[in-house]
Amino acid sequence: MTEYTEQLPCGAELESLLVQVADHEPASDPEHQASCPYCQAALESLGREWSDVQALAREPVAMPGGAAARTMVAIRELAVLLADSTLIEGPRGETRVSHIAVARVAQRLAAGVPGVVFASAKPVPQEPPHPVRLSIAVRLVVGWNPAITQIARALRDLLIRRVPALTGAELTRIDITIRDIAEPGD
Repeated sequence: MTEYTEQLPCGAELESLLVQVADHEPASDPEHQASCPYCQAALESLGREWSDVQALAREPVAMPGGAAARTMVAIRELAVLLADSTLIEGPRGETRVSHIAVARVAQRLAAGVPGVVFASAKPVPQEPPHPVRLSIAVRLVVGWNPAITQIARALRDLLIRRVPALTGAELTRIDITIRDIAEPGD
């Protein structure tokens, strides 16, 4: 829109008449419009022209040849980018942290939990891929004490608290498998 507004000889603004026609608004001055030949002619002309605009808007738009295929290729390429990394956006650019790196952080954190003798972790990407969320599968070998449920609870709490702060990844699920129990003295 420009600051310029065309006025009819009666002083009515053409823009307000167009809004009235396009948005089906009531007349701002119904008595004037009912008796003004300028407003009547403008409303009739705008009504016809607006009908033409609406008819054009309803017509299907033909896609250029191959546009759908190119769009799907671009979507697949983006999905691949999202499928194996966490996206952290900032004011000066984006940072991608691979899911493998997130799993390594989880593995190192798990190895520090009291009672854990050995830890491994692998990422489990979201379906469909998500730029920030993923799940982690952790496998542990634990010592004889403390209780397995205490170790698992402590590990989940630690991962939920620390992994997002260290990597930007939001863990939606943490699956823990106890693979073995180390004998005392091992």
